[in-house]
Amino acid sequence: MPIYDFECADCRHRFEELVRSADAGKGATCPACGSERGERVPSIPAAPRAGGGGSAAMSLPKMGGMCGRCGDPNGPCGS
Repeated sequence: MPIYDFECADCRHRFEELVRSADAGKGATCPACGSERGERVPSIPAAPRAGGGGSAAMSLPKMGGMCGRCGDPNGPCGS
């Protein structure tokens, strides 16, 4: 089920709602005032990560032969 953004026509509260495909054209009930006049509004897309985006794994530095615990390139911790 996709998440849609809504705005209440009565109190102007903005909220998100999970919507089944069959109900995609219908409004939603406002959680703030209980009005059934929640109107779908354009969603703001997620901002890309600084540095060009990608997954977190892509942005991790290469560790090479470094100690996985302390990061010391010379060997085990405390050496």
